[in-house]
Amino acid sequence: MRILIVEDEPFIALDLESAVQAHAHDVVGIADSVGSALALARATACDGALIDVRLRDGFTGPAIAETLKAEFGMPFVFVTGNVEQLPEDRCGAAAVVQKPFSQGEIGRVLGVLEASSRR
Repeated sequence: MRILIVEDEPFIALDLESAVQAHAHDVVGIADSVGSALALARATACDGALIDVRLRDGFTGPAIAETLKAEFGMPFVFVTGNVEQLPEDRCGAAAVVQKPFSQGEIGRVLGVLEASSRR
């Protein structure tokens, strides 16, 4: 799978990238805002996304997720320290991972994304 990472904390983004690659998937890019996330999604052929809820431009993760779902039918997972801030329906996320996360948790949700992208 080709995964888009949407995370504004550089060290967390690198941890996510490492975990994705450790599970034999590719990272198409790392975005830290609405504009960069949507630009990367439109410019690359990604199969799924790992999205933080609160980015440098505010509480924009849910808006990014809704756009990826509407425009591309792309499955996504929220990776966040702010689970309580998610809408009740989680914007249709395939899963939610609480920070701090383990490589095993990322591997598990990559499997969920893979299953969701086949639908």
